[in-house]
Amino acid sequence: MVSRIFTSSSLCRRGGLYGKGFDLLMRSAGGVANQRYESHERNVVQSPFGSVDIPTKNVTEFIFEGYEKYADKPAVTCGASKRSYTYGMTYEMVQRMARGLLSQKGCAMRKHDVLGLLLPNIPEFVSALHGGLLAGLSVTFANPLYTAEEVCRQFENAGVTAIVTLPMLLPVAEMFKMKVKQYKGTICIGGKHDLAKNIYGFEQFLKENHSSELPTIDVHKTAILPYSSGTTGLPKGVELSHFNLVANLAQGSHPDISKYYQPEYRECRCF
Repeated sequence: MVSRIFTSSSLCRRGGLYGKGFDLLMRSAGGVANQRYESHERNVVQSPFGSVDIPTKNVTEFIFEGYEKYADKPAVTCGASKRSYTYGMTYEMVQRMARGLLSQKGCAMRKHDVLGLLLPNIPEFVSALHGGLLAGLSVTFANPLYTAEEVCRQFENAGVTAIVTLPMLLPVAEMFKMKVKQYKGTICIGGKHDLAKNIYGFEQFLKENHSSELPTIDVHKTAILPYSSGTTGLPKGVELSHFNLVANLAQGSHPDISKYYQPEYRECRCF
């Protein structure tokens, strides 16, 4: 009823008290909107480095672009065990992981499914994360020091249907599996296949040469779902698209910000 009164054309045409009141209301609302707009404009901070071109690429493609030039150089190394993978090995593992996640003989996941990583900071985290992204999945990751209940709550909230973890954390994955109707499988880094329990050993999983077509990825689709630590309440997820992540990386690639993108450094290819 109120909506019809204020949008009535007869009311707008009136020259009496109601017409003047309506005009005053509209002018007042417009003034507030303009003030907010002007205030917003004053709070826009322009970068002294100028604008940045943001490529329309998925984040995995952006990061590994031109990796062939450094295929034999270390990409990730474990500080404790010194276990290391070159750029060439890492990207090969990423592709094999992606195909295994999508393969009918693997986890049979589908585009837009969510992969959960329950891992410490180890070299295989890279291939697990980017394998999921290259498969067109969304990826979330939980602190391995969380309690089982905390992990299950986050993974339930995110809609996880498969987990990558370690042998010592398999009981947590098994607990979560009982809560999900269409669970696709657990990939265990350092473990072995136990197909009766829907568990895949990571190394064997990658060696099986799964055959599946990798999808075209919408860069505005959710890529990762990081969660807050829950300091002021329950942890909350944040949806970040491939475009968000590439934009952030592109900002950091400005030569005045990162020495790795300065002309003299790029020419010598020191790393």
